[in-house]
Amino acid sequence: MLQTFMQNWLDLSENDIITDKSFMNKARAYGVDFDAKYVAIVVEGDKQKLPDERLAFELDYLRRVYVLQTSEVDQFVPRLPKRALAGVGMPHHGVQESVKEGIFALAMTHPMVDEMRTMYYENMMDLANIIDAGIAYPETEQLIHDHLDDEVMLTLWLYATFGQSMCSLSDALHVHRRTIQYRLDKIKTVTGLNPRVTLEACTLLLAYVRRRTSVIVPALVEQLERVMMQTDRRQIVNS
Repeated sequence: MLQTFMQNWLDLSENDIITDKSFMNKARAYGVDFDAKYVAIVVEGDKQKLPDERLAFELDYLRRVYVLQTSEVDQFVPRLPKRALAGVGMPHHGVQESVKEGIFALAMTHPMVDEMRTMYYENMMDLANIIDAGIAYPETEQLIHDHLDDEVMLTLWLYATFGQSMCSLSDALHVHRRTIQYRLDKIKTVTGLNPRVTLEACTLLLAYVRRRTSVIVPALVEQLERVMMQTDRRQIVNS
């Protein structure tokens, strides 16, 4: 019953007006307040070790989606197993949108960097919107794909994230600061773009994010749609 409720809830858009009394009664029974905003957290990890929460569903055999009120997020994230990866969407009345954002954020996690085990969509929303607008730099993406490994591009991402703090970046990557400088120089040599220059760094970051998300995000969004179609859709809103 809960799974059916979750699937119908996912099918609601941000501004739908719910008219089905039975659905409203089930929402109250499950503690769901449709006047509140909810955050989806998409978690990848050993499901036997993941927290048990009422408002959750299985995205696939590797990933579970938790739906929480905004005030519950900060208490929930520390409960995740150390090796779990999590993408956190933004608060929405329509849960589906937050799930898609969580999927995008999950694609940007990294198992070898503690600071990237949990990623928040709000921190990459601008880049995501640019990608959604169809802006791309295919030549730069190809150069990155052909000549720069994940360690080098991860250094770029963290260099931007940590505000160019070499000490913080060195600690996060467990490498010497000279190694970081070498990697940044290599990016400039290969792409012709200087990661130390803000405008050029933005182009590099966009290419990196597109590379990380272009395959896995559409695949998981398609899987989300399959989950939503596993139950009969009911007329629960004004048409």
